Amino acid sequence: MRYPTSFPRLLPALGLTLLLLPGCYSRSDMKGEEAAADTKTETPAATPAATPTPDASEEATDVVSGAAAQPLQAVNVFLEVSGSMEGFMPKTGASGENTKFQQHVAQLLSEINRTPAARKKAFFRIKEKPYADTYQGISATVRSGIQQPAKSTELPAVLDTLMTRYYQPSTVSVLISDFIYSPKNAGAIPYIKTDITDALQRNGAQPELAVSVYGYTSDFRGTYYPALKAAGKKTACCDTEIPYYIWVLGPAAAVRQFDAALLEQQPAKQAHFGVTYPRPAYSLLSKFQNKGSWYYGDAGASKRTADAYRVVAVSEASAQQPVEFVVGLNLAQMPGQYRDVAYLKQNLTLQGVDTDAKLLDVQAASAQTKASSGPESKFTHFAKIRLTKAPKAARPLVLRLQDQRPAWVAQWTTRNDGTPAPKTFALISLLDGLEPQAAGEKRPVFELPLTVQPAE
Repeated sequence: MRYPTSFPRLLPALGLTLLLLPGCYSRSDMKGEEAAADTKTETPAATPAATPTPDASEEATDVVSGAAAQPLQAVNVFLEVSGSMEGFMPKTGASGENTKFQQHVAQLLSEINRTPAARKKAFFRIKEKPYADTYQGISATVRSGIQQPAKSTELPAVLDTLMTRYYQPSTVSVLISDFIYSPKNAGAIPYIKTDITDALQRNGAQPELAVSVYGYTSDFRGTYYPALKAAGKKTACCDTEIPYYIWVLGPAAAVRQFDAALLEQQPAKQAHFGVTYPRPAYSLLSKFQNKGSWYYGDAGASKRTADAYRVVAVSEASAQQPVEFVVGLNLAQMPGQYRDVAYLKQNLTLQGVDTDAKLLDVQAASAQTKASSGPESKFTHFAKIRLTKAPKAARPLVLRLQDQRPAWVAQWTTRNDGTPAPKTFALISLLDGLEPQAAGEKRPVFELPLTVQPAE
């Protein structure tokens, strides 16, 4: 945007013991594991393409239901058409070349227009406020260039409008912009975070509000406008790619559903705020990269398929003869940010009570594990755990994925965008405005309870 601008709890490990009552087990259980075109009229948008409908609360559950999700009530798409966006959508020249932005956004708009994942779709151009458009009009703008660019777009005002007029149950707003926060008064820059938070909450607190941020870069052919006016402006830009973003705003369940249906199929930088996810499927795997003397301690383990074992019965363990076991995780329903191995290695933790169990490593499934006939073929990732002391009694363990700001946000942030670069002015401050305002730590992405206990 030329002048644009804009969300926890950790279960104590001891409290988990009530959830992790040890079951009956025997050594026979161990042996039985085998089964294992831009509109001409500037018509201010009057009503959102949404009808308020009750939206059931989405609590995290062990496994995603197999039943098909109901379509969203509506998707409202907003494309910013201020001057700073012209370089992403240059007017078609004699060569017919286009930018990555044009290719990507034109395809996304088509997919949104055609998707059965939403009952209603509406399209708007963002100038100083939203103006109603059509899919054909927005698509033509993306392909052929902005005909009458706006001089400025105030991001807090845009977000305030989206929350006031378009926030509805089972509805998402999709905002496509460069998200350059350039307030007319430079004195407002230190208050970017506050301005974004206030804009999102001005219509009253929305406890289910979630925002997913997807970041991309594109070649850029046009006038480059830095956020700071004192830095001037560049023409005939650019020799480097410039970032643009797609923000998806709405109730958490609706944002999660839209993301999975339309944005997870293509690579992008991601950050998610306030979105909640069902607990992924997970299980101990007794015949996969394991060491030492242990077996499944779950009740009836010999009579069950190997997809939900949660109890490790340890016969003996020492520093010389440690016990190592692997937990398979099915993260297929998680967004790419939480499937990234580097992110998991940094943010997946193991917490326990009265045990020296440690998380050794996290790996993604390989071609070999996917083709395996064993239970490991059901999982996308594997967490390896080691302990060197046999437990004296049943003790809880929890694999917990912390929700942390991904590293790319800092890498894409700059405080001086006078020189074109693949960075965005004050991006960290913008996203700070999306963080949960509740006191305390952010809620983890998921928690996976386990138990270690002595063998019979």
